[in-house]
Amino acid sequence: MPIALRRPEPPSQELLLRWFQAQSRLLAEERKEEQAQSKLLLSKTAPKILEKHGLALLGLSVASIRIGVGAKLLVELERPSAHHSSPNFPPHTFRSGDLAAILDNGADPQATNEAGLVQGVVYKANDTRIVLAISDGKKQGGAKEQTPESQNKRDVRTGDSNKVSGNDLDLPERIRLVKVANESTYDRLEATLDKLAKALGLTLSTSSKSKADTSADEAEAAQPSPSSSSSANATSLTRGLFGLSEPTWHDTDLPSSPFNQNLNDTQLNAIRHALSADHFSLIHGPPGTGKTTAIVELIMQIVASNFGAAEAGAPVRILVCGASNLAVDNILERLVGVPEHRDVFKKKGVGVTRIGHPARVVANLQGSTLDAQCTQSAEAQLVQDISKEIESIMSELKPTAAPAGNKSTKGKPKIRGSDRKKRWEEVRELRKEYRRRDRQVTSSVLDRAQVVLATCHTAGGKQLAHRQYDWVIIDEACQALEVACWIPILKAREGARLVLAGDHLQLPPTVKSTLAASRKKSSKQKSSGKDTAGGVRGKDFADGGPQPAAKTDDVNVDEDADADVDDTQIAEKFSDVSLEKAPPTRLRLPRSLETTLFSRALGMYGPGIKSLLSIQYRMNNEIMSFPNTELYESKLSAHPSCADIRLADLPDLSLQSSPTDEDEQELLAPVVFYDTSGCEFHETSPSPEEGILLADSKSNVHEVELVVKHLESLFVRGLLASQVTILTPYSAQVALLHSTIRSHRFSGPPASTGKNRADETVINADKIELGTIDSMQGREKDVVIISLVRSNAEQQVGFLAQKKRLNVAMTRAKRQLVLVGDAETISGAKDLPDDFLKNYMGWLDENAVVHPVVAEL
Repeated sequence: MPIALRRPEPPSQELLLRWFQAQSRLLAEERKEEQAQSKLLLSKTAPKILEKHGLALLGLSVASIRIGVGAKLLVELERPSAHHSSPNFPPHTFRSGDLAAILDNGADPQATNEAGLVQGVVYKANDTRIVLAISDGKKQGGAKEQTPESQNKRDVRTGDSNKVSGNDLDLPERIRLVKVANESTYDRLEATLDKLAKALGLTLSTSSKSKADTSADEAEAAQPSPSSSSSANATSLTRGLFGLSEPTWHDTDLPSSPFNQNLNDTQLNAIRHALSADHFSLIHGPPGTGKTTAIVELIMQIVASNFGAAEAGAPVRILVCGASNLAVDNILERLVGVPEHRDVFKKKGVGVTRIGHPARVVANLQGSTLDAQCTQSAEAQLVQDISKEIESIMSELKPTAAPAGNKSTKGKPKIRGSDRKKRWEEVRELRKEYRRRDRQVTSSVLDRAQVVLATCHTAGGKQLAHRQYDWVIIDEACQALEVACWIPILKAREGARLVLAGDHLQLPPTVKSTLAASRKKSSKQKSSGKDTAGGVRGKDFADGGPQPAAKTDDVNVDEDADADVDDTQIAEKFSDVSLEKAPPTRLRLPRSLETTLFSRALGMYGPGIKSLLSIQYRMNNEIMSFPNTELYESKLSAHPSCADIRLADLPDLSLQSSPTDEDEQELLAPVVFYDTSGCEFHETSPSPEEGILLADSKSNVHEVELVVKHLESLFVRGLLASQVTILTPYSAQVALLHSTIRSHRFSGPPASTGKNRADETVINADKIELGTIDSMQGREKDVVIISLVRSNAEQQVGFLAQKKRLNVAMTRAKRQLVLVGDAETISGAKDLPDDFLKNYMGWLDENAVVHPVVAEL
């Protein structure tokens, strides 16, 4: 398979060093910004406001404390009847896998760090109970002396202390549970960066992370290693990813017949492309093109043929990673959920293991987790006896103060004082022994696991230490920081292969420091009377933190160039310029952590390094049309199964009049736009009481009313609430939509027992999905309604103008896409970084069913 690649200029050792210094500085800035935001959010926002927005739960009590998988302590929290009229929690955003801290309910928000008692991972959550899994932490401050006071405190940021048991679990009678940031991620990223630099013969001092942002300080802090070359211990894969050597291909066909007979030619070619690569390849999967399906088939082809094993007769080992737990679970579910796959695994004795906290893995896949497999393994008896002994002691230990009205501990004798402390010390020692034996069991299970799945971050855990793999496959690589991708890549042996799958034209990783810098720049430009370009206006905590800034993914442009060229533009240039005539590329210093490894590799080597999946199975032709033309060079085509699907095709939908009726056709059209131009439906900012929580975010109550109106028209015709998603770029609008729609009474079609309006069904509004655009990436619904929010006399749209965000929004819908917005503000915005949004407003005017709202007033 001849592959035409650009040949980048190999970076000098000095350039490599500067690249590492830039990454190190950006990581330090990101850590600092996350620290500041988390502290500001928790200390400056009233607990009741945090609870209102689902970031805290107040007035809880301990229902029980028990031992869980891996000797983790499980603290079960509830709303006591003595303080609440209902045991049900208010709406909240706590989900399995979230990090949360237990605080004294009456503690001053400004004293959060001092008041923090315990941090853990949400293990389970339902309407009335939340279970927190608490693991032992490491000692703080290295060799720093621990005072008696500090020994009994747990840092609310990291959850670490020098012990977990003892007085640390003398929890308060009334508890406040809050979401907190996790900084252990940055420790692992920085360690990975140092390890990678060392492999390339560089010495990157960690002291540079705390120094001022000057080249002199950086040069002094980190120097090339004089005794080694720039690729001393680097694998050929690592060298290729930095342009130090050229990746190669050998023409390879599928070693086995496809397991999935429904794969299209572009998916099969992508698999062949990956199998033919001697080093690495990219799979470019635009929305709905079956990227995960192709990855699963690739894994099965490798496993079935033992393709790429280190040596003949040795089992091939594959490390499969993703940017998120959801991405990893999607692959796992498709791997183990197909009987034919399971037969291959059983016949070949292939173990499939999912690494990660059980709380972060969906319930139906728990049996594939490392913890579950260790419990069920033949060696599990080694730890069962200790587990029973721990359980016996734990049954004697209850919360030190039984909440009022809690009858579960009433009348039972309590262990107090020195006896209680002694029993906790016994638990602590038993848990140490449990973990020692558990490590032996874990090692045995992983020895049998040929396919290991984990998030990029979790791949750096102690379970996989010193293990190497023949294949590393990373899904959603365009949503992962480059350094995060290097965590699993550094586990690839010499001669191993890498596959990166993603879409660089959708959202990049969320980077908070970029947002903060953009806000400061915007503020300065405002004060000087200048218009902002691509300024960010949203601080959205509702779905994973603030949103990315407008101009991102700049790759392979000369460091001092004035042009703001990103990887998308470079990829477009590759389509028009022959490789022989194209200017040489080079390793470029990252301007932001949003520059992904996928984008950088594509920019260095050109489109020959990737395979494009061009047949999409989600949208009808009308919805696909604009993003296909504007972003994907008209290379996408809709599969016949979805090309002409319509709302009217849904089996439960009943039309109110003839299918040829104009009003009916307009209501059910594939693309509908409610244009509020001229209505002065201006956006508003959150009230002062929302504080830092929604600072700089926007809402628009009039657009909410239009959303409700459209929903009413669809529900009365039989559309199901579960078939609808409402998206918006701003968390303030999400909050407004939530409060309005959840309390609104939507009527469905007449029940089968009668024809009167009194017999109409009532729609369960809780089943209507609401969220920011970012929360919907990788997912789909029959109907997607987008509230664009921005409407102002200044004609500013902020980060609404980011085409990657809008690309995600407009490609989620299968049958109908509905937009609500002010075309006049949006198309004439003064802060548009490009013509994408302006062109979309023009396309809607020509191709969508447009309802001028002003004409109806």
